[in-house]
Amino acid sequence: MAENLVLGIDIGGSSVKGGIVDVNAGRVVGQRCTIEHEPLPRLEIITESIKTIIHEVQYKGAEIGVGFPGVVSDYEVINGPNMGDDIRHGSLIESLSENGFSCTLLNDADSALYHAIRNYKKYSGTETTLLITIGTSLGTAVSQRGRLLRNVELGRLLNEDGVRIDQTASARALRENGTDMRGWAENLSSAITRIASCVSPEIILLGGGITEQPESWFGMVDVDWDVRLAPDSNQAGLIGAACWHNDSKMRHWEEVSSK
Repeated sequence: MAENLVLGIDIGGSSVKGGIVDVNAGRVVGQRCTIEHEPLPRLEIITESIKTIIHEVQYKGAEIGVGFPGVVSDYEVINGPNMGDDIRHGSLIESLSENGFSCTLLNDADSALYHAIRNYKKYSGTETTLLITIGTSLGTAVSQRGRLLRNVELGRLLNEDGVRIDQTASARALRENGTDMRGWAENLSSAITRIASCVSPEIILLGGGITEQPESWFGMVDVDWDVRLAPDSNQAGLIGAACWHNDSKMRHWEEVSSK
């Protein structure tokens, strides 16, 4: 398979999404595949979902970039609150390596923001960009002048009542709490304000599956910042993960060759 084609995987609290990414163009090639799972999935479930995606999208390569919902290094899971307890340390990378794949990890919100700052010039030069993913929880990512600041997790800050903001403003909260759309949008606006006050962004991007149908809620978001939908919506995470994997390998080879 061509070197510019990398499999991008976006692991979420309710599903695993994947697709083949042309890292030169920064876009998905062919179909995107989604495999749903139960809450707190264990390592075996995630690994099998990735194998199924590889089969479904007919990926013949060995390079995989993985976006993960938690704090990660390139090769280890440090914290994954919506994942099973056995997905820790190097277990996920080791499991995929045993199946012949070369992989790197990146926080899922970081992946979506990396796609924006790498593949869209209008975001690469912004002083400070904040991206918030709205899903099972609230993911956050920050960049400054096109440089990603990894693992900035602010989605579990407390609101003025001492309640975690993701418990009232996430997509799961909208599904499970019985709040109407306007009330939920007010909670989301408060959560965005709480997060943004920590980083003082110039632009705020919103991502996650709910952004694929923004008509029913986006106009209700009321904050004192420039808020936009993240480019490429719910595909951003898997594109960014694939691009990060490719760019990490390129940086490694450059470092080795310069020694």
